[in-house]
Order: sequence, then C-alpha cells, then structure tokens
Amino acid sequence: MRGCEGLLECFAYVYVEASFVELYGGQALADEVVSFLRERGWRLEGVYNLAYASDGRAIQEDFFFVRRSR
Repeated sequence: MRGCEGLLECFAYVYVEASFVELYGGQALADEVVSFLRERGWRLEGVYNLAYASDGRAIQEDFFFVRRSR
C-alpha cells in the first residue's frame, strides 16, 4: 500500500486482502492496513471471504473501502 500511496487519490474504491497473522515475512497485518487507509480518508464498507486455519483461528479476510467525501 505504501508503494502506491500516491495513486490512491485516483480510485473511488479499494479492495484488499489482509492477514490477521503473519504469513509472509515483514507483511503488514490487517489492523495496520485498515489504519493506513483510514488515516488517508478511506472508510471500511465491508469484509468478505474470511479464511480460517484448521484450528479455527481467523487467518485473513478481504476488506472493501470507499473513499470518504472531501
């Protein structure tokens, strides 16, 4: 997300998959992704496709954001 931060203003929607546990070294976790977008004027509108580990823990989910009116 940081790499495309300058492009975010070009979009009305963002749909992103984010994890609750680290699956890849150094990845941003879901709470960091949500905070990053909220701080930049995006509103979380929905969550979809929750994936679970075999022990029942939530692993990742898709997040749908809408740009807030300016």
